[in-house]
Amino acid sequence: MKIALYIENGREQIVLTPDTDTEKAVLGKLHDGREMSIYKGSFYQCQGGWTRHGSDDSSTIICLVEG
Repeated sequence: MKIALYIENGREQIVLTPDTDTEKAVLGKLHDGREMSIYKGSFYQCQGGWTRHGSDDSSTIICLVEG
């Protein structure tokens, strides 16, 4: 997956470009009406149902749940 931050004329974008079919499928779920939540954290199991790892909170986690 290629990830780019694009900033121009006051607009800030996060651009996700898949490299594999699996990545394409996951990104497709962003557009199919699923519930989406965004969290700040790292990767390890947590009670909310998503996975985190480590102890710092420098990662952004996008969690998709079928409705």
